[in-house]
Amino acid sequence: MENTFLRAWSLWAILWLPLSLMGQSAHSNGDAAYYDGPYIFFEDGQAIARWITPEGLREKAITAGQPLEADEGVSTSFDPSYLDLQASFEPSPQVVFNGVEHIVAVSDIHGQYDLLLSLLRAHQVIDETNNWAFGEGHLVILGDIFDRGDEVTNLLWFVHKLEQQAEKANGKVHYLLGNHEVMALQGDLRYIHKKYRYTMAYMGMSYDQLFGENTYLGRWLRSKPVAISINRTAFVHAGFSEALLRKKLTFGEMNKAFQQEIIGHPEDSILADPILNLLYSDIGPIWYRGYFEDGFTLWQAKNILNNIRKRHVVVGHTSFSEIVSLFRNRIIGIDSSIKNGKNGELLLIHKKKFYRGTLNGETIRLK
Repeated sequence: MENTFLRAWSLWAILWLPLSLMGQSAHSNGDAAYYDGPYIFFEDGQAIARWITPEGLREKAITAGQPLEADEGVSTSFDPSYLDLQASFEPSPQVVFNGVEHIVAVSDIHGQYDLLLSLLRAHQVIDETNNWAFGEGHLVILGDIFDRGDEVTNLLWFVHKLEQQAEKANGKVHYLLGNHEVMALQGDLRYIHKKYRYTMAYMGMSYDQLFGENTYLGRWLRSKPVAISINRTAFVHAGFSEALLRKKLTFGEMNKAFQQEIIGHPEDSILADPILNLLYSDIGPIWYRGYFEDGFTLWQAKNILNNIRKRHVVVGHTSFSEIVSLFRNRIIGIDSSIKNGKNGELLLIHKKKFYRGTLNGETIRLK
């Protein structure tokens, strides 16, 4: 059984698009040639890549590692040599990582591909050719790659490639789910860029179906966690409310609930289960904003950290003009409004010290 409202809303969004888009060149923002993709589907024992050009929908059966002769303008970050078409994308049970000397975290990118690349280059996480340069360091992406901006597909293929490059260097990329990942996978299209409505029209399917269980990116996304910790610092998209922590769920249990019982399941079944309902709600780990509301106290921050047995919590989701710190770095908010496409910051952690990393490469100590 599907979520009737969201599914109907998604199908309405497709049908609302002018039918003329299906047979003529589409343009993003009215003046630039429109490209999107590739999206990879598993159908009848084959992997089929589909992408959009100004001439319309293109598709080709592909083999891992073989060049995809896609049109210029299709995702510049897609590299078929990093595809593993046999990958099961089983979620990793590991949620705790220790002994990491260098950590960088960023959140709420919202389709701003070029701005993310500029930030990562400015702090030597990637090199000038957009490849991993962070050695054994860990990069944490705290969710919300999806929605608002028009380079979501580019970002997904970039992170997919960077994950594998980091692994080869004994480093790590952690891509955590935010509320906008879950919204996209559940068919909630309120915030998608209009570019992806064109894609829906050309593909003849709703946006969540582009990332369904029969797709490469869909399987990859479903393996992602919502919460991890590195060196006694917890990372989660929005935060851990006191109401959630009273349920005594481990990070692993939260991750498993989203991966197996929330994503891809109808809302009525989620809302009928008290624990799933709580995780999915505005006081769950992908929606909570309580840390930055008036009246949130040091005592509450200490209580939350004691409950999860960590020293710091790093979150995104609540937007500021720069990275902010509460109560001597007990809680750090790193949504620096990258979504606006004009500026943004990274969080750098080195030898238990926290720094804001600016777009010009400057580091500013958080105290």
